[in-house]
This record gives sequence, C-alpha cells and structure tokens, in this order.
Amino acid sequence: MVTKNEIIEIIFQCIEDINNENGIDIAKDINTKLFGSDSELDSILLVNLIVAVEENIEELSGKYIPVADERAFSLDDSPFKSIDTLADYIKILLDE
Repeated sequence: MVTKNEIIEIIFQCIEDINNENGIDIAKDINTKLFGSDSELDSILLVNLIVAVEENIEELSGKYIPVADERAFSLDDSPFKSIDTLADYIKILLDE
C-alpha cells in the first residue's frame, strides 16, 4: 500500500524535475499552490506535473490512476489546489 508520504515524495521529485528542466524554483512544500492565481505553474507545467506524477505512481504501485479526469474536475474542492490536496486525492484513488 502506498502511503501519503510516499505520494508527497513523488510529487516533490516531479516538481524538482520541472524546476531543473525549466530553470524555475517552485517550492517543494505541501502548501504550494498548484492551480489558480497563486500558483507558480502555468497550465502546461501543471499538465506536465500531473503526467509525471501519474507515471511515477504507476511505477510505484503497479496501478494506473488517471489524476486529471472528469471526477477530479467535478469535485467542489479541487484536488489541484495544493500539493497536500493532490496527495490526498491520489491516496483516495489508490485506496479504491
């Protein structure tokens, strides 16, 4: 079973990769905003982050989970608000 801490570490690693590839410095903090006006990620970088996270989660768990699907966008509280909310959402998907 994949823990929330393992999910957060995957997200942090994916952010580090994005930082290195794009010469930016997005904070690796659970409160870092991923979506919205307070986010340092533009839409392309957010998509890149989600794809990288999906691939790494699948590698770790052996289970593919679509993170950015209709369900995610229909929730009242977006799972893309912060690293913490994204990790919570991924944990829910993995536990189903």
